[in-house]
Amino acid sequence: MFRKTKQTTAPLPKPPTEEQMLEDLQLYHETKPPTSATATGRPAEGSDQSGEANINDWWKLFEATLEDHLEFQHIKHSLEEMCKKLQHTESELQAACDGIQHQLEHDLERLRTTMNG
Repeated sequence: MFRKTKQTTAPLPKPPTEEQMLEDLQLYHETKPPTSATATGRPAEGSDQSGEANINDWWKLFEATLEDHLEFQHIKHSLEEMCKKLQHTESELQAACDGIQHQLEHDLERLRTTMNG
């Protein structure tokens, strides 16, 4: 009824020796990244004071960032105002240039009629 089938999968690997496990643990502790409150969003265990310091540092950074943001908004507003003034000045200069060009053409035409006539 039940037949013994041929083994179709590869044999399981040998379990690691105690020395290999100890070596792996040592390597893990040497290369393990440090846990921090910023990575998890929670203070590390047993660090109530450092957790409070991290929160204070975070608030200082937040307030400094907020001040920078407000300063950049003020600078942006000033630049936009300067841009409007420059555009207005450009249009005034273009109008003056057009007026001078028109006057020169008018004077040149009067000179030609005077010289020819």
